[in-house]
Amino acid sequence: MAPALHEKSRDSGLSGPAGAFRRPLSRAEGRQAGLAALRAQISRIESAGRGLARRPVLPLGLSALDEALPGGGLPLGALHEIEGERAEWDDGVTLGFCLALLARLRRFSSSNSPKHVLWISRWGDLYPPALVALGLDPGRFIMVRAKAEPDLLWAMEEGLRCNRLAAVVGEVEGLDRLAGRRLQLAAEASLENGAGVTAFALHRRFRPRRRGRDASAALSRWRVAPLVSRAASSNDTEDATFIGRPRWRLDLLRCRGAAPGSWQVEWDNAACGFSLAPALRDGSLAMRSRTIQTQASAGPGAGAELIDFRQAV
Repeated sequence: MAPALHEKSRDSGLSGPAGAFRRPLSRAEGRQAGLAALRAQISRIESAGRGLARRPVLPLGLSALDEALPGGGLPLGALHEIEGERAEWDDGVTLGFCLALLARLRRFSSSNSPKHVLWISRWGDLYPPALVALGLDPGRFIMVRAKAEPDLLWAMEEGLRCNRLAAVVGEVEGLDRLAGRRLQLAAEASLENGAGVTAFALHRRFRPRRRGRDASAALSRWRVAPLVSRAASSNDTEDATFIGRPRWRLDLLRCRGAAPGSWQVEWDNAACGFSLAPALRDGSLAMRSRTIQTQASAGPGAGAELIDFRQAV
């Protein structure tokens, strides 16, 4: 009986119980198999997009921002690019926004022991004592000075493989799609050990930006521009123009799983959170500034009447 069954399976085009050998497919069957493979590929792409909602996120504390981002916050274990509005290095706003994100990451970290931040730069001009104002411990920052751009990118990729780090920050002058893809994959691989390691690429340029924008493999790209801060409240008239909380215009240029957007935000160091910048509808700050300038430049003839030049001649 066994040889007869074996011969029957050979005649039917099957080899063994698993059917390892199959007859060639017809044209119609090949078309159906191709459609099935295409549907499976589309399903994998859609499931990957839904997977962003299951990725650990960092809530930014502002509902307008969190609701616009996939999963309700800034995705962790990913690469995020931050650039300034101007062509040259806009160190104040881009650096401030990145440090604000690191402060949020430090406060809402699920780890009992604070993790370190690897900061890589070719210039090494970050001033660690100033980090205290944002509630960051300078002792938790590991400063690396790279000699060239390839060394900087290599150090970022190696840092993303260390689960003792919370974030890796690199001051890059340029980030092509291949380098960004390597960093994004390394950040995603770190999610296997928990919340993962998040990468931030700060675009630092000393040359004018080329026309257009390079394709990016980062999960999100932000553009930060400075806004006028509201003067700090004070009873002392001499201190009435003291610099208040930093304000930025945040432009989300692209984000996987989210639509682009723009927000005017204010950062509160004490609360370690963002809020929408209140509009100065009464123009009090601008009026106060014009009054101070007028009093300073008026001199002895402060009460003189202004005459139109065309009437005077």
